[in-house]
Amino acid sequence: MPRTILLIDGDQYLHRACAAVERDERWDDENHVLYSNAVEAWEVVEGSIEKVLAHFGEKDHVICLSEGRIFRKDIDPTYKASRAGTRKPLCFHALKEKLITTRKCVSFPTLEADDVMGILATKPGPDNKIIVAMDKDMKTIPAKVWDGYRFFNISEQEADYFHLFQTLVGDASDGYKGCPGIGPKKAEAFLKGIIAEKGAEPERLWYGVKRLYEAAGLTEADALRQARLARILRWSDWDSVKKEPKLWLPG
Repeated sequence: MPRTILLIDGDQYLHRACAAVERDERWDDENHVLYSNAVEAWEVVEGSIEKVLAHFGEKDHVICLSEGRIFRKDIDPTYKASRAGTRKPLCFHALKEKLITTRKCVSFPTLEADDVMGILATKPGPDNKIIVAMDKDMKTIPAKVWDGYRFFNISEQEADYFHLFQTLVGDASDGYKGCPGIGPKKAEAFLKGIIAEKGAEPERLWYGVKRLYEAAGLTEADALRQARLARILRWSDWDSVKKEPKLWLPG
């Protein structure tokens, strides 16, 4: 019998829980101490996961985690460079290790939790898999996604569209810029114009994306670099033998 398996963004739940219990005790204008309670943080993590399981009435789940130096930094060293000086919340690393020992967790070398969810969600098989994550990038995955408020059943065509939309607009929080001068409204109008006139075939959309980059004084190689940064991996993007990503190519 097919099972329903929840693919939970472990990075997200750990970060939110650990940040929520931090306390900043100020003695005067110049002296203060930042502290946290690991027991309290763990209760928040466990409580959050149990709420997700109760919402779906399911117990089968996998916690997806990031591991190691992210491969996107080899595509562009400036990827997430703005976060280089920021710290993880107190207790994050200790609770991550505890989570690994108490629940079923999955990570792959050089991949972010988003990629792990994308790969597992699109892996062929009979099971019904649901991604549980708040990240808008999950819209680039042809899968069922619950963001904590809404449920999305994203088709492959919709996922391919949103991937190229992200390639155009970029993502400031992740540190890739997209195409100069192209914001969300322009990107949506441009891509939907191509779809209305010529159809939604990925090759046609990529040709349009490349054309916009060239009009901005850049090259197809620049467009491809941004597309690879925007691409959340799917099963087809992962070499399960070598345990490494297959970098995205158009067509």
